[in-house]
Amino acid sequence: MQPALTRLIETFDHAAAMVALYDPAGRILFANPAYRRAFFLDPDEAPDWIDLMRRNHAHRRGPVVSHDDFEAWLSSSLSRRGKVPMLSIETDMHDGSWLHIVEQTMPDGHILFVALDITHMRQSDRMLRQERDIARKTASTDALTGVSNRGHIMGLLGDRIDQRSAMPPRGTIAVLVDLDHFKHVNDRFGHVGGDRVLREFSRTVRANLRTCDAFGRIGGEEFLILFPGATIAKAKRAVERLRECVGEQAMIPEDDLFRIDFSAGLTDIRPGDTISSVYRRADEALYVAKSAGRGTLRLAG
Repeated sequence: MQPALTRLIETFDHAAAMVALYDPAGRILFANPAYRRAFFLDPDEAPDWIDLMRRNHAHRRGPVVSHDDFEAWLSSSLSRRGKVPMLSIETDMHDGSWLHIVEQTMPDGHILFVALDITHMRQSDRMLRQERDIARKTASTDALTGVSNRGHIMGLLGDRIDQRSAMPPRGTIAVLVDLDHFKHVNDRFGHVGGDRVLREFSRTVRANLRTCDAFGRIGGEEFLILFPGATIAKAKRAVERLRECVGEQAMIPEDDLFRIDFSAGLTDIRPGDTISSVYRRADEALYVAKSAGRGTLRLAG
């Protein structure tokens, strides 16, 4: 086995293809020289994908991001990355090259990244495929917050239900989240302020989740988080950390003292579940949390 592994690594070292492996949190575990050259990664560096994208964008190198709001683009990208078994996109680079990227997400959340330089292919064909990719991304993204929209997050929940048997002994934990006293936010700051709070809340939560975790807006101030490969105990700790992060964040620049909190209902995915049954249990647990005084988490029975 060792000679074969050595040979595989040597092959990657000399391959034109860009190859990398990310852990479930999005941190690079392995990257071959072609990847490191394309994404300006030093030999001993192992950052996470988010930090790498931010750094390259700031230096105008690596992938071109045409979106006016880079953080919104980043949030939208994270709504798809690591959430489906296979993701295929094409992107242009600041050096004028064009990459075809395929990311395969393993059942345990690790992501295998492989990219090929396809600059030699016809420009018209490349642009058509990129427009198709952008259209797909737009169709799955909530326009206000940049995270998954209702259709996309519910579709991911369906995928996790179908894949439950592929992640023994751990499945997926679903958490339904609702911002507390959100009507008071709109009454105090207006709907523009309410929209700002929803956007900042979404960015704060997304920034503190693993790449493999799914996060989407159901509607209004209600959101759904999916924790694949997690136990109930770990998901509860993750939600409490999110509450701490959200509570520390100033959502309204005009009022540094204003803070927001949320209530949450948590359930595991069980044999025979459907999207409706999982959502119903999480919603019932959320109702109990709201009735208990808000700002708390309750587990479905």
